[in-house]
Amino acid sequence: MEEYKGIINELISKYYKEVLVINVFDDKIYKYNLRDGQFICTKELSYAKYLNDCKDFIYQDDLDNYIESLSISNLENNNNHLTINYKKKDDIGSYQEYSCQVILYDNNKEKLIVELITEGDNTKDFKSDNTIKSNVENKLNKLVDAVGMTILKIHNIINSDSGINTKKEYINSLLSDLTNQYPEFNEVLNDNAMNLYNNNKSSIMIIDDDKMTCNLIKKIFDNNYSVVIANNGREAIDYFNNMNQDNDFRNNISCIFLDLLMPVLDGFSVLDYLNDNNYLDKIPVVIISGNYDKDTRNKAYSYQIADMLEKPFNVQVVRHRIENLISLYKSSNSLNGMLLEQHKDLKNIVNSLITAYELDNEKKMKLVRKYTRILALQVSSQYPEYNISSNMIDKIADSAVYFSIGDYTLPKSIMYKKGIYTEEERSIINMTNINGANIVKYVLSKENTKIDPKYCYEITKYYNERYDGNGYPEGLSSNSIPLSVQIASVAIEYSNLINTLVPVDYEKVASLIIMESGRKFSPRIIDSFKKVSKDFEEITKVGG
Repeated sequence: MEEYKGIINELISKYYKEVLVINVFDDKIYKYNLRDGQFICTKELSYAKYLNDCKDFIYQDDLDNYIESLSISNLENNNNHLTINYKKKDDIGSYQEYSCQVILYDNNKEKLIVELITEGDNTKDFKSDNTIKSNVENKLNKLVDAVGMTILKIHNIINSDSGINTKKEYINSLLSDLTNQYPEFNEVLNDNAMNLYNNNKSSIMIIDDDKMTCNLIKKIFDNNYSVVIANNGREAIDYFNNMNQDNDFRNNISCIFLDLLMPVLDGFSVLDYLNDNNYLDKIPVVIISGNYDKDTRNKAYSYQIADMLEKPFNVQVVRHRIENLISLYKSSNSLNGMLLEQHKDLKNIVNSLITAYELDNEKKMKLVRKYTRILALQVSSQYPEYNISSNMIDKIADSAVYFSIGDYTLPKSIMYKKGIYTEEERSIINMTNINGANIVKYVLSKENTKIDPKYCYEITKYYNERYDGNGYPEGLSSNSIPLSVQIASVAIEYSNLINTLVPVDYEKVASLIIMESGRKFSPRIIDSFKKVSKDFEEITKVGG
């Protein structure tokens, strides 16, 4: 702390009465106050905790602007200097105007944020006489007595033999009396009352090797959640494996914060694990975003993540967004549970549909699996930057075979129609991909452990998308189409053309596919297809 005195002496003027020196990377704030002409370090605190606590003393309308000013990236974008005005509570709870200079200071070893604070000219408008202080002290004394008595009563009822419903009613009545007498307590008690008689907090998990980020997120949520921190992907997966023996594990985890770039095991490995164990549709996964490139972001979103948070964090926005996500997933999980329970007959019908699909397409499924596997192997070899593992290749190939299962939801009047479809019929046809994806998500992936829920869902839903953006159901284009779909769609097209052309002309089939490079298919995947098209031909000739 003593080393920062030189910084203060260099930057300070006689007009400033308080100084904050912020070391963002060490998660430290040092508070200096002017005493007898000298700046003395009077307090040391956590930067993360300070940002979280700002809401308690900074005026709400000024809060976002104040927090954003204490950001290295924001200061660098403003020539390392900002001037801001804000209102802050004083010792008796009144708001006073403050003005400060925020400076990014580089002392050759580390970057520090220095906030130079002075009171505004209108502080004289706020009363601070002894009468007001006396009234405030009396009110505080009464409030302390009331809170103390309430806590004692709550302690007694919690440790009694009364049933949980009786305890709830009694505690609610105590808190109601307290908030009627002191309305300023109402919001705080509403947020925390349930924790007084229910110690089974839901958990939030943070998977990140950055200590400062973990501390900041922990400070935002640790009042209402148990916070679990893993510093790399391996620690996280080990934790999941240990907890999987608990049947209530998924219900207890409310949200997972995940960094993508970590040592030992990265975030994508964690996403693969969560996907393989069917957690992604149950628990919101929020990516902690650094300066990721477009392809990395697209790859992350392909895992059905819930959200991506940009650094630096706005505390209020993060809290609001995450609470909304948690509520949304809880509602969705409850609804899905009800639907599965109430529609067993529908599930049996869907299983019959799956069986019919498998019987009708047995040979075609074998060929599509082999086409997809050969092409995926070539793409993996030709483009190592895709990081396609042998395990991924097997999963994509096994999942691709159900690509057209949604067709079995079409009415027979449309399925066997010859001629031009009406607009209404076309809209029904366009829904088959979504119907198929839902069959995969809610039934097939839970019955067939061989397929991969993520890849099968992607391929079934998006195999009719086009590289030029003119496909359906969502009009995806270019690399917004998942890689699994880009590979499988070429194999699927080959299979469809083989069944259409009689007699089979293998060169024509290959040329028709190659002609669609840059239009229907990715040019990169087509380049790989050119190298394996003869292999496709040989497989087809021997019947799979």
